[in-house]
Amino acid sequence: MKYTIDYVSALDESLLFGLSFLLNHIRTGLLKYFYENKCTTINEIRIKAENTISLITNTGSKITDIFVSKSELEQIITDLCGGSIYAHIDEIKQGYISVGMGIRAGVCGKAIFNGDEITSITNFTSVNLRFPHLIKDAGLYLYRNMQIMNFKGSILLFSAPGVGKTTILRDFCHKLSQNNSSIRFALIDTREEISTCFKENLRGDIYLSYPKGVAIELATKSMTPNLIICDEISSQEEANAILKASHGGVSLVSTTHAGSFEELMSKEIIKNLINAGVFDLAIGVYRNEGEKRYTFSTHSLK
Repeated sequence: MKYTIDYVSALDESLLFGLSFLLNHIRTGLLKYFYENKCTTINEIRIKAENTISLITNTGSKITDIFVSKSELEQIITDLCGGSIYAHIDEIKQGYISVGMGIRAGVCGKAIFNGDEITSITNFTSVNLRFPHLIKDAGLYLYRNMQIMNFKGSILLFSAPGVGKTTILRDFCHKLSQNNSSIRFALIDTREEISTCFKENLRGDIYLSYPKGVAIELATKSMTPNLIICDEISSQEEANAILKASHGGVSLVSTTHAGSFEELMSKEIIKNLINAGVFDLAIGVYRNEGEKRYTFSTHSLK
């Protein structure tokens, strides 16, 4: 493959890092597919046992002819865990592995229970490598809305899964680090998807791998932030911590899954936070598959 050196040098660094965990023939096959199909941006590599690899790229969803056996999938997951699945079992029980450089590997398999508690995952069936992207000004709309409120209000971003909320937060954090020396912010980066893809250090206080509710409480008590940034509110514990931080005078930028404002308001945990006056604005994020351009809908909550 004579094109490989020139072509690979132009690929995103995090993508190359993610590909390094794959078996050599799979990695080579994917690079060949990217090149032949002019895939310049890879958002996801979806690998299923006893099936062919599928992709989400800058030109939409693709299905390759690269077949992965069950044993190959298990080897890939072991390699993603640095050789020790046990060392990552707490993450795996929550459905993901933090790989580094902002890459998140979602994993599926058979859950083993002890009562109501998941104790392990066996018989892995699939892994989904999701790659972070730094899109310049993706967070500009969010940043300007916080500027209008003098960074003293709170905003809830919502969208369907995979639209780009985390990408927006990533650029928003970068803008805070570059432009607002007076804003003390804490970033709750539980799955290490936001801060770890920057070559330079973000200026905020970064909580990596902490449970979100715990990190929000610790940040509020110990680091006196003006602003807390937290991706994907999903539990009552997290909502309780957010409510407590808000009552303590801390502004918040958070996200949640919802395809519409109506769906957002049907989520009891979120609705209770809105009714409690935590958020000033809800911003819906929309984007067509394969496009980088976002559209927004803004809803006043007060």
